[in-house]
Amino acid sequence: MKIFITGVSGFLGRSLAAHWGARGHEVAGSTRRELRLGGPFDPAVFEGQDALVHCAHDFTRGSYDRNVTGTRVWMEAAASLGVRQQIFFSSYSAQPSVGSEYARAKRETERLFLEAGLTIVRPGLVIGNGGLYERQRAALLRTPVAPMLGGGAQPVARISLGDLLAAVTVVLETNRRGAFNLFDEPMPTYREFVRDVRAGRRTVFLPVPRWVALPLANIAAALRLPLPIQPGQIRALQANAASTWRSDVGDLLTGPRA
Repeated sequence: MKIFITGVSGFLGRSLAAHWGARGHEVAGSTRRELRLGGPFDPAVFEGQDALVHCAHDFTRGSYDRNVTGTRVWMEAAASLGVRQQIFFSSYSAQPSVGSEYARAKRETERLFLEAGLTIVRPGLVIGNGGLYERQRAALLRTPVAPMLGGGAQPVARISLGDLLAAVTVVLETNRRGAFNLFDEPMPTYREFVRDVRAGRRTVFLPVPRWVALPLANIAAALRLPLPIQPGQIRALQANAASTWRSDVGDLLTGPRA
């Protein structure tokens, strides 16, 4: 299969390209320099591909329109050239209760893909040597003090890189359509997650009242202070507790449950 990955130089893009290449697929991709969301491009870049996997995302503040419109334009261009399969990498945080620009852009792009009869995947935090997890791990290891929103009982949606690659490969190679939620079940609490990251190290859990957590995190982010948890992660943790999404990893890797 000939597969094109946008954002191929990112953590997920690199990992997918290496995994699928090892399985015998012909993989190509683009970096931000070669194919920029919202920028001019030659549609012929998608010509002859069997699948287009959308990993590119512009994290610049105010980039909502670039992300939504730019991804839609690529999706439509590829479809017009006969690319039969397209997978959009969304996020577990793309929930109605999360109001961040990132989550809103992911939700709107999901809608466009699902209406077109295409595929979206919503991974949790990907545990591997890169991406958001690696940055969060570095922050948690920087200091023994770990702020706990409330009691730290909020569930964390996470998935190992290996399980993510295996699940998305099933979606790709069997041409599944629709939405797929990719995270471990049962989900660990945030306190358990921090303990796993800091295994073998002394950790001081600092309870932070819910009503002050987000304002303090926003101030710290504005001042560029090195906190182990960012405002977006606090919103995601709050949303996780109310989510009704069920993981599809078990069904994809072992078959439907009874």
